[in-house]
Amino acid sequence: MKKGLRGLVYLVGAGPGRPDLMTLRGVECLRRADVVVLDALVDRRVLSHCSPGVKIIEAGKRGGGRVFLRQPAINRLLVRLAKSGKTVVRVKGGDPYFFGRGAEEAEALADQKIPFEVVPGVSSVTSVPGFAGIPLTHRGHASVLTVVTGHEGRENPYLGESAGQSERRRGPGVDWTKISPSGTLVILMGLKQWPLISRRLLGLGWPPTLPAAAIQWGSCAQQKTVRGTLSTLSQRVQQEKLGAPALLIVGDVAGFGKKLDWFEKRPLFGKTVLVTRARDQASALTALLEEAGARVIESPLIAITPLPLDEKGRRYLKNLSEYDGLLVTSANGAQTVAGHLRGRSCPPLYAIGTKTAAALRAEGLSVYRTAENFQSEGMVQLFGQDLRGKQFLFARARDGRDLIESTLVRRGAWVDLWPLYETRPLALTPEAKQELLSGQVDAVTFTSSSTVTSFMKSLRPRDRRLLFSHARAVSIGPLTSQALRAGGIRPLQAKGVATVEDLVRAVIVALRRTPKVR
Repeated sequence: MKKGLRGLVYLVGAGPGRPDLMTLRGVECLRRADVVVLDALVDRRVLSHCSPGVKIIEAGKRGGGRVFLRQPAINRLLVRLAKSGKTVVRVKGGDPYFFGRGAEEAEALADQKIPFEVVPGVSSVTSVPGFAGIPLTHRGHASVLTVVTGHEGRENPYLGESAGQSERRRGPGVDWTKISPSGTLVILMGLKQWPLISRRLLGLGWPPTLPAAAIQWGSCAQQKTVRGTLSTLSQRVQQEKLGAPALLIVGDVAGFGKKLDWFEKRPLFGKTVLVTRARDQASALTALLEEAGARVIESPLIAITPLPLDEKGRRYLKNLSEYDGLLVTSANGAQTVAGHLRGRSCPPLYAIGTKTAAALRAEGLSVYRTAENFQSEGMVQLFGQDLRGKQFLFARARDGRDLIESTLVRRGAWVDLWPLYETRPLALTPEAKQELLSGQVDAVTFTSSSTVTSFMKSLRPRDRRLLFSHARAVSIGPLTSQALRAGGIRPLQAKGVATVEDLVRAVIVALRRTPKVR
């Protein structure tokens, strides 16, 4: 490192909770990062935007929970990392400058003449109420918005605390007498102090029937909204065992919640779904389930590994012109085979399913015919009964089904098998296993018989019986269903042509029929 070299620090707002609410600029900064310093409440999925090898440092704390680093230590850490020449991304929940202590971090950097950039984030103040169906302003109800922090309420002289307590406060506190009940009041970090705050507001003459709401984990799949009035919300919060992180809203607009609620009306809201698909394939299924409102736990039960190009594979590539067709049966195979085919002319391509065909086209390859059915049975329907004199190259998994090969051979064709990748079984992650055994999972999705096999090995028979006494097993197709039934599990099978969209629809059907049991 050159003498005097200084790094750069990005103070990035991650938004209210959902990883897809981070700004594009924030994503761009993560891609540049050498080191990421994370707040405790930031969803770890934002780290998918980082380059391999980036260093992750946990910082901050949860309300009343474990402290990773206190604020002065975080300030010193950012300075030290930047002075070592690193590009540092400090990721904070919400917006860095909105009750996020980002200004203190910026001051520490400025004092050391370290360059920094503030990347605004979607604040929980403006976003979380919308996810609960509460507009902060309304032409006929509220034209004034007041945002306060309740975090230091215990040391706030305006709540009637003693002089000794007020001396210990670090900020000026909130003068509640200056806030009008005719607008909208949003209180951040005030759940613990809410009984004291609500009594103070009532004492100032605020109407006891004024609508109020508390929103926990706003914008996330585990969002929970408790509604009431200024006089009843404290009891309702206690009954529902609400905890941090939470946001409080007081004002006429809080009464709109049930009418304008859209997020909590999604078909899988409040449900937890375990996705067992291979990690590279899980993102599309996870995204669709979350779009339907589900909380998703990912625990891949198989890993897909490309196989090196061996002597036999090189011979197949050399003799491509001799084949009447090249058969590809998965998106994984499509990506691998496309890499081998670059710069070569290839025989007509046959694909199982639209997703495999799309993967081939994305690689610049032309698809001759596509089987609409995503099973091997759909592929064989693309060929006539008399295939004498025909020769096909079949690119597939090492442990794939033999139906296509045996059927084409029986019809007179010559088939060369070209193993492109292999599937390796994985065990359930400890986190997923704990969620399953504690009864928190409502549905488990299975996309292949190999995921079923790995799942069976991960749990004892007794645990499987207990799990599926209240959770539903949802299968993508007949072979997967057959494997589940062989293990004593009765699945709900997706209808259609075995796409992830069909699987999500089946999950919705399954969980609409099955009430949540706890």
